[in-house]
Amino acid sequence: MKAPAARPPGPAAGASAVPAGRNYALDLLRIVSITGVIAIHAFGQIAGDDAARGTAGWLPAAVIDIGFIWVVPVFVMISGTLTLSLKAQLPGPRVFYRRRAVRLLPALVFWHLVYLLAVPALVSGRPLDAGQVAAEVFFNRVAPHLYFLWLILGLYLAAPPLARFLHRGSLRRAVLATAAVQLLFLAVFAVQAWNIETGGNWRFPWNILTQWIPYVGYFMAGWVLTQLLVSRNAAAAAGAAGAVLSIFNIWHWISRDKPLLLDVLAPTNYLGLGVTAASMCIFFSVFHLLRGWRPGDRTGRILRALSNASFGVFLCHYLVLLWLTFVVFPTPGVPTFALAALKFAIATVASFAISLAAARIPVLRAVF
Repeated sequence: MKAPAARPPGPAAGASAVPAGRNYALDLLRIVSITGVIAIHAFGQIAGDDAARGTAGWLPAAVIDIGFIWVVPVFVMISGTLTLSLKAQLPGPRVFYRRRAVRLLPALVFWHLVYLLAVPALVSGRPLDAGQVAAEVFFNRVAPHLYFLWLILGLYLAAPPLARFLHRGSLRRAVLATAAVQLLFLAVFAVQAWNIETGGNWRFPWNILTQWIPYVGYFMAGWVLTQLLVSRNAAAAAGAAGAVLSIFNIWHWISRDKPLLLDVLAPTNYLGLGVTAASMCIFFSVFHLLRGWRPGDRTGRILRALSNASFGVFLCHYLVLLWLTFVVFPTPGVPTFALAALKFAIATVASFAISLAAARIPVLRAVF
């Protein structure tokens, strides 16, 4: 989830130790978003279990789980902001692809191997033969978060032509094209929701080759939304709208995505209308409200370190959660809310510590 190091321009301010032009809004968004990913996987054990509905811990777990549903789209938008920028694209496609391959491919191979070995070892009843391994990888079933590596890989492959299109026309054309792409996929997944509700069996064919396609609109929006010139009042209004939409998404999911019309038009998933609108409002608001913000030296160093560690946190946090769930706190049935909160806290601290430590070791740095 860590995006390349390119940064959009911003006013120069603060001490000389602060990198010129760094946008700390993106660092803050990245840190909050990776924390949200850990929360989703920790509290989702309760929120996603229908048997837990009605228990004391289910409602707060559901609020936390769905309250953070915007984080994955925001990660894609952060990547689009940086990857589709002129600075990232000016060296040319060959240099762009080489840099991204060096950063992404070792991690993709290494962490698939880690989870293919770790999951059967920690989770009983999960032995895998060669055919199963191939299917698990192709259909993104190795671990519930590794799909994002294939998603980003596909978007990186599409980035140079997308950037060429965005930069060679007017901003108005870029806005309209981005809206059209996003609306197209909202329509596709509304059709899928309708098909599910009416007993059909059509589903978008998710696999390592197609995982990136529905996220192209988010990717483009990451760059487009940062190019707009807006007032602080408009950015604040977008933030308020994002909060309201997040409350709507929580209510909608808790009510089992009913009524039917809302379920079809705004299914509670990363490609539903409510989640799309909330994600874009939150990203737009934070970026423009904090654009040009320069923290002090110490705060800036901490933010940069945690932000840079987020890719490694994303990769290792689920392994930490598996270890906590099946080795440290093995409990039959649904965990209590208190236990989920404890695992979330431990996994968050441990994952950041592991990623920060790995960044200091040359061999590990290549896969963190």
